[in-house]
Amino acid sequence: MSSEYAPPSGYGQYDRPAPKNGAAIAGLVLGVVALLLCFTLLAAPLSLLLAIVGLVLSIVGFRRVGRGRATNKGVAVTGLVINALTILISAVISALVIAGLVVALNNGGSEAWDCFVDANGDQAAVQRCVDDLNARAGVQ
Repeated sequence: MSSEYAPPSGYGQYDRPAPKNGAAIAGLVLGVVALLLCFTLLAAPLSLLLAIVGLVLSIVGFRRVGRGRATNKGVAVTGLVINALTILISAVISALVIAGLVVALNNGGSEAWDCFVDANGDQAAVQRCVDDLNARAGVQ
């Protein structure tokens, strides 16, 4: 008998499955959620927090790939990039929102807020608040 009918080597041998990289996947998911949230002005600080956690998880996932314990390097790198970008965008948006609030509060915003709260939903009182605020600002 010749060996021409012998099965080729490699068939039927299974290596163990590629290890999962849950940290990289979680980092990527957090990065995408944080990126979507960062463009809503009031959620920018939450987005910043999520992106920081996502960045840490992506770094852990990237290190697992480097040690040969995982194979999805692309997911880890994508998570790193998205989270770093989101941290930058969220920090800028958060700083702008905080600066805007500070400017508003220093330019009569707290008095206007107090006036609106004291109006307690009375439309005539609210209109007086608006008229008073416009008079201070010089708006006709």
